[in-house]
Amino acid sequence: MKLLSVLLLSYRNLDRVYGTLDSIFRQDYPALELVLSDDASPDFSLQQPRVEEYIQHHKGENVQRVCWVSHPENVGTVRNMNDAIRASQGEYLYSFSPEDEFAHEKALSDMVRALEESGREICFGKMQGITPAGEIVDYLLSCESDYDLLKSYTVEQTRQRLFSRNFLPGACKIMTRRLLEENGLYPESIRLIEDYPYWLMLTEKGVPFAYLDEVILRYQLNGISSSGNYSEAFMADMFKIYDQFIFPYDHRFGPFQGVYNLLKRQGLQFYLAKARWPRLSRGKRILLKIRYLPFLIYTRLLEARVARKQKQ
Repeated sequence: MKLLSVLLLSYRNLDRVYGTLDSIFRQDYPALELVLSDDASPDFSLQQPRVEEYIQHHKGENVQRVCWVSHPENVGTVRNMNDAIRASQGEYLYSFSPEDEFAHEKALSDMVRALEESGREICFGKMQGITPAGEIVDYLLSCESDYDLLKSYTVEQTRQRLFSRNFLPGACKIMTRRLLEENGLYPESIRLIEDYPYWLMLTEKGVPFAYLDEVILRYQLNGISSSGNYSEAFMADMFKIYDQFIFPYDHRFGPFQGVYNLLKRQGLQFYLAKARWPRLSRGKRILLKIRYLPFLIYTRLLEARVARKQKQ
């Protein structure tokens, strides 16, 4: 069996990796490599020996190699991911974060099988969200629910939809090393968001995606992007992504494209204002609510739609 590298990327959460490790050790795939890459967590020197000891006492024979990467200074998610890839040796790569867990013991085997049967270089599974209160969320904006629809898309249709938003689960995908060798690593002009610009790059090059209609990962909804509480740094990345990977190529609306781009940029400004909200005075908050009232209404309607789908 080809070696599969499981990449665990940590930042200030290495102490919450044990459930994640257990879910990896339960996997029935026979040839695994575990790469743990930490992005300058303040307590890394304290946590790393404990995690290392836990791994040595609990891993099975299928975990053939364990590798550590640590950064003395914070480099961001994208660079952390790329350095983990550089340190890995597997023909297949699956990356996610501490606290997330595989849904069952055949998750990685099923992903490899789906990838090989498709004849493609990247395959997406499905995620099941877990809120901080422990509630299960089946409908996620970051994971399209209708994989039959996605399977019918051409590469160009996938790209057109990505221009609107990222609907592909970056935490639930497997890819080949050949894909990375042929198309490069994640673009380090972006600091925190590794997946969205990469999907746009791949579709521009005509790379087709495969889909496995199966819940592979239980995904903790408490991260920068999954919680909906975007930071200023996250939004700075979003502006870069639209300026570098979307606005120059998106022509869906013909002569009205400029109007659409202006509205989209206003939407990004709305989320940036939300990120700055705790530091603003009451007067500025009132002015921003008036300025961004249409976006406030839109986001509330979107939240209501998600809630309805979750209840179905």
